[in-house]
Amino acid sequence: MLLSIKIITEYPLWFSLFCALLGCIYAVVLYRKEEKFKTISVWLVRTMAFFRFLLVAILAFLLLSPFIKTLFNKVEKPVIIIAQDNSSSILLNKDSAFYKTEYLQQLKTLTSSLEEKFEVKSYTFGEDVIEGNEVDYSKKITDISNVFDELNNKFYNRNVGALILATDGIFNQGANPIFNAEIEFPIYTIALGDTAVQRDLILKEVIHNKITFLGNQFPIEIEAATNQCENKTTQLTVAHNGKQLFTKQYDIKTERFLINETILLKAEEVGVQHYRVALSKIEGEISYENNAQDIYIEVLDGRQNILILANAPHPDVKALKLSIENNENYKVTTQLISEFDGKIEPYSLAIIHQLPANTTPAFNKLIESKISILYVLGSQTAIAKFNTLNTGLNINNSKNKLDEILPQIAINFPLFTLSETTIKNINSMPPLLGQFGTYQLKTNGYVLMNQKIGSVETDNPLMVFFQDNDKKSAIITAEGFWKWRMQDFLKNKNHNSFDEFINKTVQFLSVKEDKSRFRIVTKNIHFENEEIQFSAELYNQSYELVNEPEITIDITEENGDKYNFVFNRTSTSYLLNAGILPSGFYNYRAKVKLSDKEFTATGKFQVKRLLLEANNTVANHQLLQNIAQKFGGQLFAPQQINNLLKAINDNSNITSIIYEENDLKELINLKWIFFVLLSLLGLEWFFRKRNGAY
Repeated sequence: MLLSIKIITEYPLWFSLFCALLGCIYAVVLYRKEEKFKTISVWLVRTMAFFRFLLVAILAFLLLSPFIKTLFNKVEKPVIIIAQDNSSSILLNKDSAFYKTEYLQQLKTLTSSLEEKFEVKSYTFGEDVIEGNEVDYSKKITDISNVFDELNNKFYNRNVGALILATDGIFNQGANPIFNAEIEFPIYTIALGDTAVQRDLILKEVIHNKITFLGNQFPIEIEAATNQCENKTTQLTVAHNGKQLFTKQYDIKTERFLINETILLKAEEVGVQHYRVALSKIEGEISYENNAQDIYIEVLDGRQNILILANAPHPDVKALKLSIENNENYKVTTQLISEFDGKIEPYSLAIIHQLPANTTPAFNKLIESKISILYVLGSQTAIAKFNTLNTGLNINNSKNKLDEILPQIAINFPLFTLSETTIKNINSMPPLLGQFGTYQLKTNGYVLMNQKIGSVETDNPLMVFFQDNDKKSAIITAEGFWKWRMQDFLKNKNHNSFDEFINKTVQFLSVKEDKSRFRIVTKNIHFENEEIQFSAELYNQSYELVNEPEITIDITEENGDKYNFVFNRTSTSYLLNAGILPSGFYNYRAKVKLSDKEFTATGKFQVKRLLLEANNTVANHQLLQNIAQKFGGQLFAPQQINNLLKAINDNSNITSIIYEENDLKELINLKWIFFVLLSLLGLEWFFRKRNGAY
């Protein structure tokens, strides 16, 4: 409802009298005592003069930069939010038919009834919150805390009357929703599902290595549980390509029976190997979906070998070895430089800790080879000898003086990325011990970290990378980063940040640059609720990115099902969203033709099943009762939806809000002002033209 309209300007409002006076003067001068107006009716001359007066007065008034201020009373109806659990656990009970038919009809009736008095917003949720009321109980994850966060942000500063949360109370991702402190509106809960413990065998978890090596034994840890299966028997089997590798029978003697088994298997074939772990079915189970899991383990023919050569024993060497071998792809050999035998063929990376002044021919052969090298400098490093190696960095005027050096991660390092947590942790690490002197980058290097002396940030590199044709190298200009590994554990109770830093460095240096002209990139492992994304790059003979030819890809599931796609072009490369695929193991083969030459790229990936919803089928109505009590609502059964409607209608705190709303606009921005001026000018011109006054 409109309350008032005011026109305000930056100048005193009485200035508008001058605008009117200017309009009068203009009209009088234009229309007074003109011979051509004597044949025109007096009333018409006065009308045209009035039009000119209004036109000039309004234009002059607009020069005062006037604003129009309007005041409204606005009524905002309460918003009732309905959030419906769309996860598969809702149907894992004896009332599944009710939830697919009658319950959904009751929910629609509730929505229609609420819309008569309130603004109703409907959402469904699983892992994410989706606007709308399409319910198919297909989601594989439930995150109730995310529902609270999303809706609280979406309806911030709105007149939310209540949230109706319809769920079974089972959540398998996110925090406990009862601890959400941001919600300021009542929550009414509809308790779905069944609190009764149903007969079920649950293969909860199969823990295994993603990678192992040919000929090695590797463990598989199996954890399972049973509900209401006493006096029954089940059999655990592990099979590989249809052949049983392990079998064991269990006599279940209690209502809740736990199975924990560790099995050692041998990797006998190279490639991705498919194993199926299964518990035999028991009649009457609420779900057979959670009785089995498929796992895929990649068997490699060998690890990459990393060589660490040290001038003398040092705790840095141990820290490096532990972090590198934390990655199963790498095997580390440590030797003293003086004992190095010159065998370089097995190694993809050499780490030289503290270069001595005197080196052996075998060591010099390593320096001159194409093997990537990571140099670690420190108190025992012969700087003069180091400067002769043409690494790309020289340190002059050091005089064997040492500085305490703090790390400062450089911005826009292009070779690889570190996580925000690792960057934050590295920037707070204790000081290292490095050479004092004048640092000179002789060739273009990529600086990962700069030196910080006390509180002063310098341009001297603490860690720098070089790429010279087929050889990569890096230099750490200080020693003592064993303290970083200890500090990481002291602060975070793990070595994740230090291990990430070392492994990203080793991975970049040890991997040979891919010179292929056709590349396909995708993740190795996806979950069944993820979309499968591919990217592709195609290079011409000058190694320039091109994307004119069409790229096709065939994705073949292990059982023989095939999916065909064509890549979409981006500005310089290609992208493909293959959508959501069924769980299983897939091989892909992409093809493209460029300049009469056909290129192919092959690979594999796994789509893993999500069994979180099937691992717990007992509804948690106590959680829903606690949520309702904490946030000022009530708990209702699905059969009590009419009572829920009455409770919301009777809640006197759920009311409309009336508030005043000010609107301030520049008058010159109003479109109708333009049309008024145009009309005045047009009418005046029409009358003058018609009566021969032009």
